[in-house]
Amino acid sequence: MIDEKQAIEAAKAYALKKFKNCWDYNFHLAELVEIEGAQYWQISTNHAPSPDAPFHELFLPTPIQYYVDPETGKCVGFKNHRSKCIQNPGG
Repeated sequence: MIDEKQAIEAAKAYALKKFKNCWDYNFHLAELVEIEGAQYWQISTNHAPSPDAPFHELFLPTPIQYYVDPETGKCVGFKNHRSKCIQNPGG
């Protein structure tokens, strides 16, 4: 089983590969959760604002959670405030 630090690194690599500005270097938390009978590391962070973001976006971040398989260390997807289930664009 991978540890918290490895799970955070897997989630960060996934976020940086798949999205633009979807990893907040200043805020990320990890916890083991169970979803539909499967266990995952849930890594909570924020969509990081771009450097030229309007003032209000700097103080109103949007949360996002990444899900990492604790056995393989692979990030299997993410959920945001609109998601009903774990999403994995492009596999």
